[in-house]
Amino acid sequence: MLVSNPDPVEVRDHVETSVILSSAFWKHTKTFIEMKNTETQLKYYTRRNADSEVLQLVALDSKPFGSVAEKMMVEIFKLGPRTSSQNDGTLNGKKIEIKTARYWKGTDDCIWQHLEPDHDYEYVLFIILDFHGWKVWCIKKSLLMGELREKKIVTNQGKQGWWTRKSVILPYLTPLKTLEDVQGFVR
Repeated sequence: MLVSNPDPVEVRDHVETSVILSSAFWKHTKTFIEMKNTETQLKYYTRRNADSEVLQLVALDSKPFGSVAEKMMVEIFKLGPRTSSQNDGTLNGKKIEIKTARYWKGTDDCIWQHLEPDHDYEYVLFIILDFHGWKVWCIKKSLLMGELREKKIVTNQGKQGWWTRKSVILPYLTPLKTLEDVQGFVR
């Protein structure tokens, strides 16, 4: 059987294609360099010297982050079980909704979203993942969905409920740092 030598042009094209498709080549493209230099949430937390455990949470996609953070809060604050899909736990016989967020890239702000005025809860725990742990605030649903909607601090998110920015709502929130703080506020 005779084996013919490959066409030199085909060999050269194959080598060039494999080279230009390698990361060693495209890492020098304008598009990649722009992406690499763009601030991301993970880069922001890293630049702020966040703890490694915090960075693991920052690296999660939104839905898994929310789920893990909610479960951690239930565990940390020793909340009782939810009474329905319209709340996340109970404390002192009161139903609690938990809303978690991470800082936006490059700022100390965030949005807490999917706030539902018709759901069955009495308090909301607003939680943000800080650089070395959690920051937690609480508010009564009656204030959140009453006066604060009227003042446009809580605004309509369309079909996904209502939302608010940390920087706007913060003066109305009560900070919670201990289990006793939570026990004292949720009455």
